[in-house]
Amino acid sequence: MKELLTRRNIVIGAGGAVLLTAAAYEGVHLLRNRHAPSPYDDLLARLDNRDADAQIGKAVLADIDDLDAKPVTAKLRARLERESLAQAMFHDARDGRLLEAGGWVLPEILALLCALAAKAE
Repeated sequence: MKELLTRRNIVIGAGGAVLLTAAAYEGVHLLRNRHAPSPYDDLLARLDNRDADAQIGKAVLADIDDLDAKPVTAKLRARLERESLAQAMFHDARDGRLLEAGGWVLPEILALLCALAAKAE
């Protein structure tokens, strides 16, 4: 009877597992929605779901008369250089920097990122 657990079978099995894992990882990235390049992509990359966040951003923009993206992006880049998005959202909530959009109360930094996502569409 032939032995099933040989070094060759283990190497082939491990190689197959690595290939399947890599294919699954890349497949997720390929299936994501693609967006046209924007000047805010470095900031928007921090959002988990850019399409959903753009929907929130539309509500934010409805409450802001004229969002000037240039100073907003400079402010966001400066903040996110010093702290993570999660930390910045925590500090906004703690310090009362909140914006209301469509009945939701959001940390200012998240609301502005969502507004940029909506502008980038």
